[in-house]
Amino acid sequence: MRQPYHAKDMKRLKILHSPAIVVNQQWVISRAQRALGYKSDFMVFNADRQGLPVRNCDINLHFDRKDISFAPRKILPTLKFLARFSVFFLSSLFKYDVFHFHSESFFGSNSSLDLALLKLLRKKIVFQYWGCDIRLKTPSILSGEGDICNGCIRVCNNFRKLKDNLTHLRYADFRVYGGADIIRMVPDAVFIPIAIDLDYWRPVPEKDIPKECLMPRSGKTIVLQAFENAGPRGDLKGTRYIKNAIEELKKEGLRVEHIFLEKVPYDRMRYYYQQADIVIDQLLSGSHGSVAMEAMALSKPVICYLSEDVLKSLPQDHPIVNADRHTVTEKLRMLVKDKVLRDELGKRGRRYVEDRHEAVKLAKKYIELYEKDRR
Repeated sequence: MRQPYHAKDMKRLKILHSPAIVVNQQWVISRAQRALGYKSDFMVFNADRQGLPVRNCDINLHFDRKDISFAPRKILPTLKFLARFSVFFLSSLFKYDVFHFHSESFFGSNSSLDLALLKLLRKKIVFQYWGCDIRLKTPSILSGEGDICNGCIRVCNNFRKLKDNLTHLRYADFRVYGGADIIRMVPDAVFIPIAIDLDYWRPVPEKDIPKECLMPRSGKTIVLQAFENAGPRGDLKGTRYIKNAIEELKKEGLRVEHIFLEKVPYDRMRYYYQQADIVIDQLLSGSHGSVAMEAMALSKPVICYLSEDVLKSLPQDHPIVNADRHTVTEKLRMLVKDKVLRDELGKRGRRYVEDRHEAVKLAKKYIELYEKDRR
């Protein structure tokens, strides 16, 4: 049985993660902190909003802040939400010592009154960023690290992001970033990588894969790619280049098939990863995301574009096959032809995730951060 973790001479902290949902990271981190003996909860405004899968959470207010309106038809649900939120917020001031905000605070860009009150009450405030929540569109395009923002169809408000950045910098005791490609935006922040629950993300025997998740046995090498929000976001991961590479390999006579997954429930993803021969994360941003780590935890070889800046933060023997839009065909051809190499990279990938991304190891890093003196 895992023993609770305690820093020296410190009381047991009570932690609240909120409000953004980012590839289940907030749930994984909070559960790992609980495994160490800490009270750690995850609150969201609306985990069941239409078009998105329900995420694990402890507190769900069932309302989107953008729907606040005092128009006749909406005033009643708005008042009900404001009452629920007021009760939650006031009670949280007594329940928690650490407010770990992911992407934004309770009031978002609308006000910093929540942060001012938390500061007045000497609560520890942490902000964590994951990518587009802090990335500025124009600098990303001009940086030479790829064209991730050019492929995005969402309209970004750079002014709002800059304003939020300065507000967070003013109130936060610490800031954290989970995507290694966004350090330019938050140079004061601490890097803590993506956390993986290795008990959940482990190879699944074929007999345990639900029938509805079984893919047809075609005898082809399956190249899998997953992107939850491709519809509203556009081609952020370079899918167009992957498709071109697949077509070129087919013309060469290689038996290969491209599977693209979108809006698949989180608890189903591992079954699809398990059946893939190769997983491609992305070819544009310059940094890997949760897809790469989850696939490697299942012993799958992974292709991903890693920029020079990101490579500096990784060990030289990392198992990710580095490919950009220009080299993806070459690297994919290499893996399709060499099953022995795929198996070896898969084994190395599992060991890599166990060493660098295991959730409880990273939960300790968060606890140590919380317990540092305020800057």
